[in-house]
Amino acid sequence: MSKQLVKAEPQSIIHAFQTDLAAIHAAISTNIGAGGLTEFDLPRIKIPAGGGFQWPVPSLEGEMMESVIEGVIVLARDTRAYYSQPLSEGGGNQPPDCFSSDGTTGAGKPGGTCVTCPLAQYGSAPGGRGQACKQIKQVFVLRGNLLLPEVISLPPTSLKAAKQYLLKLTSQGIPYYSVVTRVGLERTKNSQGIAYSRATFTFVRRLTPDEVSKAQEYHEMLKPLVQRMAVDLDASEVHEE
Repeated sequence: MSKQLVKAEPQSIIHAFQTDLAAIHAAISTNIGAGGLTEFDLPRIKIPAGGGFQWPVPSLEGEMMESVIEGVIVLARDTRAYYSQPLSEGGGNQPPDCFSSDGTTGAGKPGGTCVTCPLAQYGSAPGGRGQACKQIKQVFVLRGNLLLPEVISLPPTSLKAAKQYLLKLTSQGIPYYSVVTRVGLERTKNSQGIAYSRATFTFVRRLTPDEVSKAQEYHEMLKPLVQRMAVDLDASEVHEE
């Protein structure tokens, strides 16, 4: 285990953990209403195309470019999405033919158990690369003075880095929502020599006991909302090895 994981660094303040979470939950219920919440209602931060080193982050002033996303992962979920027509050919606006909100059971066509589905097997994608049904990890990051998280959809090419980071936390018995995480970018190339960006994960600091209590409460508040969210992607969120 790297000693960097427990190294103290300058603290990043998460203002939501200094706020009455019951008031945030009430605001969500009041403002969103019976229509429910989807990840498209939350700000989405996409991995840049072409091997870029800066995240395009939506804000009130328009899109801002930031080299890192630093905050608390208040929720993470494994999802899948299958498109019978390639996203690049459909303009990236079509809903998936089949999707899974938990990475285990698909809804749509073909639907069913993901692990045994032929479309989830490696080599099933066009050209024999990767999986036809894309495995996507969505991380909901709460940072700075925001009261709602932003959603980063990690494509297959960034899953290994995410898993390794989460395993490091797990080996020390640390829930991901009890630390501040820095998500950066690195450039690499696929088997065709095409450059793309891949997410990196760095530990920043552990939350204080009071912050951990608030983070766990926020995690439990968000979980039922996210479980009802469908999965959707656009062409810019999928990168092939």
